[in-house]
Amino acid sequence: MKHLPTAWLSFGFACCIVALTACGSSSAEPAARRVKGRAVARESWPNWRGPGGQGVAGTTQLPDVWPPKAPPPLWQAKLGEGWSSPAVVDGRVFITDRAGKIERALAFDADTGRELWVRTNPVDFDPHEVGRRHGNGPKATPLVRGGLVYTLGIAGWLQALDARDGRVVWHLHLPAEFGARQPLAGGRAYVNGTENVIVPIGGGEGAPVPLFGYTGSPTWSDDLLICSVGGQRGGTLMAFDGATGRVVWKSLHDHVSYSSPIIATIEGQEQVVAMTGPEVVGLAVDDGRRLWGHPFQIQYDESIGTPVVSGNRVLVGGDGKPLTAIAIARAGEQWSAEVDWENRYMTSYLSSMVIRDGYVYGMNNGGEFGCVGLTDGKTVWIDGNHGYYSTPVLAGSRLLGLNERGELLVLSATPDKYQPLGRARLADDATWTSPAVVGGRIYVRGQSGLRVFEWGK
Repeated sequence: MKHLPTAWLSFGFACCIVALTACGSSSAEPAARRVKGRAVARESWPNWRGPGGQGVAGTTQLPDVWPPKAPPPLWQAKLGEGWSSPAVVDGRVFITDRAGKIERALAFDADTGRELWVRTNPVDFDPHEVGRRHGNGPKATPLVRGGLVYTLGIAGWLQALDARDGRVVWHLHLPAEFGARQPLAGGRAYVNGTENVIVPIGGGEGAPVPLFGYTGSPTWSDDLLICSVGGQRGGTLMAFDGATGRVVWKSLHDHVSYSSPIIATIEGQEQVVAMTGPEVVGLAVDDGRRLWGHPFQIQYDESIGTPVVSGNRVLVGGDGKPLTAIAIARAGEQWSAEVDWENRYMTSYLSSMVIRDGYVYGMNNGGEFGCVGLTDGKTVWIDGNHGYYSTPVLAGSRLLGLNERGELLVLSATPDKYQPLGRARLADDATWTSPAVVGGRIYVRGQSGLRVFEWGK
């Protein structure tokens, strides 16, 4: 990043809010519990954008007719700075925050809000001034898999914790392991112009992290934890053994972005789909080899939204770019990636899309929700004025869009027309991340803490 213009500085950099920042294909083992006298299946939201990382909830117990007013919170917990979304697995809620010079991973009982454990790491990091309005806490959403909780801190602490008690199984400091070491004058983190932030790594040395910190959430395939890393001795994307933290593969040497990778099967090949600074790529899950790539440079490497995949189409967007469908094709071992269509009415700086029954839904920079045909990219409808940011969740036939002002909009996910079904005020402070939807509950991360709302049929 070089020579940030004054207009952009005044506009601000919001990528650090999204642990956009987060994803995976994991799920929890089902169990049973009772809520208000009825037995319901134990569901989960194990990572950024839920099971599969595409913003789609499983079966829910949300009401068929949306009530005119939200219920009072089932419980709430005060948190420090940060914008990671909650992960909910096996009756526990996992989230991260920052309290002063300490970054924390916390677990709560999903039914009562009782704090179960907390684990900490020291942190010394402040972003470039254009990102400070969104704080200096962690943005990447925890990932829960196989009894472990994986978290990635704003300054690069990657760790695996036992979900039961928070015991540290392994941890890595990404800049110390993979960055370019250099003397750290004064011993404190500092913003290195418009290039990066130099953070302490011990022994009087520092190493660079992205200008607005690590915000992309990890994803998972088989036994591999996969996330954006970068650094002089690392890869843009790297895979780690989930049980030990051992490096399995490194791939590419592009700048990292602020987006989250996902796992998808395209043309019969399971792969990591990710936005780097300059492009969109598909990497083989087993060894990280590049299968395909397509240029998609956002100014200042500000790729933020999470890609979505349907069939052989990969959908991406970004500030100043139309919503773009990239068609992936394979002939033997040869891959290609070409633009299938673009829709300039769905330009989104921050928000990610969802797909249902051949249509794409999401919010653009103007605050309108839109519906676009998946096969041709044509606008079906676009309407409303709902704020600046919302990455919606698809729950059955409904879109749940929580905007940055704490307002939840419920829309019918139908190409027939723009059809609001209800709305609710869930927070009186900022809500700059996507909620978790589990059963009849919605878990909302606000600026002051975590709130849980329960709707019952």
